[in-house]
Amino acid sequence: MNPTNPEPRQASDAPAATNRRPLRRSARLAAVLTGGIALCLGAWAGAAFAVSGGGYQPHQQGCQSGDSDFATPNGQTYPNCHNFAVNVESGGTTGGVPKDGNTRYASFGIDQSPNDPNSTGTPGLFSLGQPGTTGSPHAGCLAVNTDGTGGGPAPAGTAPESPGAAENSTQGCGDNKRGTGFEANYDYYQVYCPIAKVLGHPCEDTSPGTTSFNPDRGGAVDMKSIMQNGLMIYLGADDNLDNGEHDGLGPFSQANNQNNYGAQNGSSDGGALMILLTPQTATQTPTMTHPNGLLNFSEGECADGICFEATTQQQTVYQGCGAPDSFGQAPCDPGTPKNANVYDYAPGGNPANDPAVNSESANCNSGDANSTSEAQCGPGGMDAIRSATPANENAEPGVQLYSDPDSQRSPAAPSPFWPTPGLYVGTCGVFIGSPATTGAVFGTKPQSVGPVAVVNAAGQIAIDPVPTSC
Repeated sequence: MNPTNPEPRQASDAPAATNRRPLRRSARLAAVLTGGIALCLGAWAGAAFAVSGGGYQPHQQGCQSGDSDFATPNGQTYPNCHNFAVNVESGGTTGGVPKDGNTRYASFGIDQSPNDPNSTGTPGLFSLGQPGTTGSPHAGCLAVNTDGTGGGPAPAGTAPESPGAAENSTQGCGDNKRGTGFEANYDYYQVYCPIAKVLGHPCEDTSPGTTSFNPDRGGAVDMKSIMQNGLMIYLGADDNLDNGEHDGLGPFSQANNQNNYGAQNGSSDGGALMILLTPQTATQTPTMTHPNGLLNFSEGECADGICFEATTQQQTVYQGCGAPDSFGQAPCDPGTPKNANVYDYAPGGNPANDPAVNSESANCNSGDANSTSEAQCGPGGMDAIRSATPANENAEPGVQLYSDPDSQRSPAAPSPFWPTPGLYVGTCGVFIGSPATTGAVFGTKPQSVGPVAVVNAAGQIAIDPVPTSC
């Protein structure tokens, strides 16, 4: 790939709008994120959702769910929104993912990069913006506070700003004067760009933020949150880190197509790692979905419709119909199951309950205004697809490979490898294949050996010893 001329996208990935850099293929993100997570795990070991994997949440990145909108105006970013984040916080979870209201004791974030058709990237599968460009990860924040940093997304409806204004946001990673700690903002372009200009290589980014350090001396300490919910470490990234790529739906894409608002679900590519320590539940009775109460771990990522996750507890990696961020435009269709497992392509025994995998066109994705249309996505657009998707798409304890249930995803693999052949090995059984792979051999009629089901209605090898438990 030539980073100055990103490779052409397939039909499913058409350029979004005039003057917008075409989105690059993002499978590279999974490899890079996994490598980064491995490095972080090594460091910790020595010291110690719209992404459908690992517990990624836009609010953990300081973002609203629409802040990755592909149609965000060139040159603008959202205040407090980070494409890479590390948080240490209280351990409150819902469905195995972090709660929005957790007390965050430490936070580090790299500021979101804007859409910019002129930003050049480093060579290789994962393309970081070159120093001096707007796509380079040159600015961010760090906060530590005994009472919680108070950081988080800007209020819903906050408009994007020029990068300098966003980077100089008064909130950054959060600044709580009641506690003891500090909040710092940085932008190395303050130093780099004047030097580069003198050397005859002026920065493309002409509005760097400023470096600041704000001490907090309030003295308050919040121990109640830890005592009630334990402690969590979260590391997350999305492919905005990839030279400013935007790959989601939001308020600007809504202006082009009114039928996709309920499908809005954050970035479609990226992932997260979570480590959760909860002594409060150490003595809970083990179950197939929650075999361990004391220490849990998850790591997962998605890129171009291909997802991977390893987890020690059930985790809701995607919310379909009736999700809180659907704004009422993706209500559950009659008969849609509440829960499904991401590796099972026939939820409730019916492949129709997994439309993003089994029936959604590869040309329906969040690449541009045309591909979110009814012409590409079918009647009702992405909202209709999400309305027919189970409310909670779960990863189960074990290791799993699966097709992204998010209707925003833009699949890269050709047939028969789309949908991604599912693979699961864990406490809830063994699943292998897809309609186009194992289904071509075994057919799509459920089959059993004695009382044990071995093939499901999607043609997968599907051995679930206790179906009602998962």
